[in-house]
Amino acid sequence: MDDPVIIAAAAVALTTWGAVVFLRGGLLAGCLAVLLTATVFGYYFYNVPTGLMPLTLDRVLWAVLVVQYVVWRRLGKADPKPLGRDDWLLLAMLGLLTFSTLTHDWWAHANHPAARLILFYLMPAGLYWVARQSQVSPRGVRGVLIFLALLGLYVAATGIAEWQRQRWLVWPQYIVAESNPAFLGRARGPLLNPMGSGILMTVCLASTLAWWPLTTRPGKLLLLALTGIYALGIFGTLTRGAWIGAAAGLCLVVAFRLPRSYRIPALAAGVVAAGVVTAACWQDMVAFRRDEGASARETAESVYFRPVVARVAWNMFLDRPLLGCGLDQYVDESVYYLHDRTTELNLEKARGYSQHNVFLSLLTETGLVGLGLWLGLLGLWTRNAWRLWQAGSAPFWIRQPGLVWLALLAAYVCDGMFHDVSTIVVVQMLLFFLAGLIAGLVRHVEKAAEGGSTNDEG
Repeated sequence: MDDPVIIAAAAVALTTWGAVVFLRGGLLAGCLAVLLTATVFGYYFYNVPTGLMPLTLDRVLWAVLVVQYVVWRRLGKADPKPLGRDDWLLLAMLGLLTFSTLTHDWWAHANHPAARLILFYLMPAGLYWVARQSQVSPRGVRGVLIFLALLGLYVAATGIAEWQRQRWLVWPQYIVAESNPAFLGRARGPLLNPMGSGILMTVCLASTLAWWPLTTRPGKLLLLALTGIYALGIFGTLTRGAWIGAAAGLCLVVAFRLPRSYRIPALAAGVVAAGVVTAACWQDMVAFRRDEGASARETAESVYFRPVVARVAWNMFLDRPLLGCGLDQYVDESVYYLHDRTTELNLEKARGYSQHNVFLSLLTETGLVGLGLWLGLLGLWTRNAWRLWQAGSAPFWIRQPGLVWLALLAAYVCDGMFHDVSTIVVVQMLLFFLAGLIAGLVRHVEKAAEGGSTNDEG
């Protein structure tokens, strides 16, 4: 943004409301303030160039949140919880990523590898820790779900306006600025990334549907209308991975709200319906015009580009199977694998491109050790979410983030098979925040089951 008046007004408003949120709302509210600022008022809204990486409003708020956590911990306003296997595994993962970064060319491309470590792993891990150590209650969880529902509606409405070329309805205007041409014409949202927007909207839709069991018929009609807005926003991303991830996440949310006897038939019917729709619309799904300036042929070619980068990743993995080529070293190292003539694939097409699969990206850069740690961590976080959802003795609202996590994981995995979604700041922030919240809630429920005192509301 270039308008100093708007920047100054936004800075004053964010500072004022940020102070209120941090002082009155607690640690969870502080986490949500960081998420909101990272989503809407991040790098493209305003940044100040510095040595290692630009200074942005969300990074300042993150530092304030860490200070707040330290102060609140000393004042007894936090809720310290013992470390579990998931926490130790996260520490091991962060240690490996730090080692991988520092033992390679971490200052390459204007310190990009070091910045990637900080922005996509260390800062989200800080959010995880603060959320995990926060005092939790049904009221606090409701606040989180309301926040996500409202944020998702904003992103969906903005995405629809972008997709329909109604740019006057979009705010902030950097979202539709032609100076950022990538994905222009799709519902890329404030993240400027349709894949990230698709994942964010899927999670927010699951948060919205958490209210379904408690609403009356008019309330359910309202939720269906809101679901329609989300569906249009997700469709407007014009991203196949986002569509698949949203469908998978929605199916899980619906299936696990059904009685047990209906779940398998409902899931089977959903799979069959998805198969029929995919078979009937395959050509249209493969080739359609999406980005401004991109043809349907170029869109179709993107489908056949995936095996090319996958083959490059496989060859790189075979050479360095344990620890990989180093975090954020893929683009520089992949050029040595483009001359393979043992395959009919034209690997030269991959020159200059990053990896297009979140798991292959981690495999090539951190090897089996890094991928194993990450898969193990996702597995433990998912186990936490399932235990929380299955905790029938816990208050209704305490259990809801468990189901929201399943929707997030479905969207992350499905979209991650087509894109390296770990390089989207807000996706990583949301993933770690929700994992930390659930880890804290699980330990909260276990303490309550053991007879510990709680301040739960109904």
